[in-house]
Amino acid sequence: MSHSVPIFAQKYKDMEQNIRIRLLESIGKIYEESKDCKLEPAFFEKVEKELSELSNYFGISHTQSLLVAMVFSLNYKGDTVDFKDLTEYFDCNPMKLLEYSSDFENLYSKGIFIKEKSRHRIKLALSNDQFTINEKVTEAILNNMPLPKLGEEVAKDIIELLEKIYELGLQRDEDEISTELLFDQIMNLIRNNLHYPLIKMADDFNFNIEDTYLYLYLIWKTLNGYESVDIERTISGIFENRTQKIKYVQKIISSENDLIRHQLIDIIEARFHNDIEIKLTEKSCKLIEKCGLKLLTKKKVNQNNIITPNQIFTKNLFYNGSEAKQLNILKQILHDENFRATQQRLASKGLPNGITALLHGFPGTGKTETVLQIAKETNREIIKVEISQSKSMWFGESEKIIKRIFTNYKSYAKDCELKPILLFNEADAIFGKRKEIGNSNIDQTENTIQNILLEELESFDGIFLATTNLVKNLDTAFERRFLFKVEFQKPDNSIKAKIWNSKLPNLTENECNALANRFDFSGGQIDNIIRKNEIYEIVHGITVDFNSIVEFCNSELLLRNKSFKVGFTKE
Repeated sequence: MSHSVPIFAQKYKDMEQNIRIRLLESIGKIYEESKDCKLEPAFFEKVEKELSELSNYFGISHTQSLLVAMVFSLNYKGDTVDFKDLTEYFDCNPMKLLEYSSDFENLYSKGIFIKEKSRHRIKLALSNDQFTINEKVTEAILNNMPLPKLGEEVAKDIIELLEKIYELGLQRDEDEISTELLFDQIMNLIRNNLHYPLIKMADDFNFNIEDTYLYLYLIWKTLNGYESVDIERTISGIFENRTQKIKYVQKIISSENDLIRHQLIDIIEARFHNDIEIKLTEKSCKLIEKCGLKLLTKKKVNQNNIITPNQIFTKNLFYNGSEAKQLNILKQILHDENFRATQQRLASKGLPNGITALLHGFPGTGKTETVLQIAKETNREIIKVEISQSKSMWFGESEKIIKRIFTNYKSYAKDCELKPILLFNEADAIFGKRKEIGNSNIDQTENTIQNILLEELESFDGIFLATTNLVKNLDTAFERRFLFKVEFQKPDNSIKAKIWNSKLPNLTENECNALANRFDFSGGQIDNIIRKNEIYEIVHGITVDFNSIVEFCNSELLLRNKSFKVGFTKE
């Protein structure tokens, strides 16, 4: 009796070794007998026992067992196995082996085969696939272990799961797997990971697998900081069939897709089809955060172009009667209560509800500074666009930049408590009269930019302010796009005297009037004099007198007419 346990253990060990030996012997015999077999029925009869041995272990069909035995054996000869290798080894008609195409896919979907694509051959189904046996399979056989579960792994966490889904998409994009297999794998992952709230939520929508995959893909991209993705590029990576791709894209852009209907994704429209992008809606973001994920959406507005109210220094500006009247109305509208009420009233009457204003006139008359002070008073941020920086030297890019400015503004505005101001500063370059259609790429580009801008302003629902010096060159199509058109004239003498007094309160009234009468300066030129005054006082440590101010004024003039003396002269 004392030897019974060791004897039993030895028998169990021998049984395990016999399983391993039987499997390896079966694989070996199938390999040997299949040489030049042409896949004829007589071959299958000859290795019936061995195929059954493998089928029992793997839980697969006899034809699949044949493929497993061949790939297993040829792998151990040191290489991957492709369609050509097998047809040559079997010495069979390629069409005969193609009858087993679904068996290849089934073995891959079960995780028994690992597949990669050859990049050096023609693109035909199965012809580019190179197969290896999953290492876990070989380890199990060599260690007398049961076949482990393959292709049904439960992810460690939701992030890892989303990454797996994304990586499957990359394999499809690179033609390593078919669209059908991509969706099969995605369904398996969803089925095995319903314990994650996000996956349960996606599954509960009962979308088709195409929509579910796209939604999870977009969530992964958003988690990685992408606010939107290009729809054409994304869908091309999913569908291998061009017709399927076009039909799917059309359903999205025509709002017939379930993700659109359920308000889970938004379309960011562009003038050109290839520029259309999609992104998660606010509703989606809230649902995802309820599932325990924090989204890292990037602000696509350059923070260097954002001016906040606390960055703006308060200044007293002086206007003539007409300017003051229009600007006062504009400021009153932009106070939040009035702004919301105005938009609601206009919308209820079917009128455009955006507030647009063009500030035009002589340089240095305070147009840009006026916008800053309005933003300061109404507590709104400014997204400042310098048009000269937006005109790309590369043909076609300028149009995209202008379109992107508006899409990014809309996106940024959604996250702001108060609607920000979109400022096109010194916009002369794009408000000019449109060119006659000719052969010039430059003219065509500028016309396209203007058309995009006109379309955007037609449906704009935010706050758009623009400044320009050359209003006489303004294209008439822009006139009705601006609700307010405020002309900034050169200040008259009384206004100039007030400006001098506000800047240099130590001057007497008569001195301010004298400067205003003798120097035809804009507010910007007067500011230059003030800066010189401040620098002089810092350097010399003394207060500048009136005569020095006059000298500063004389030096500000680039052109002098000796027959018309400006300023004070010394006798």
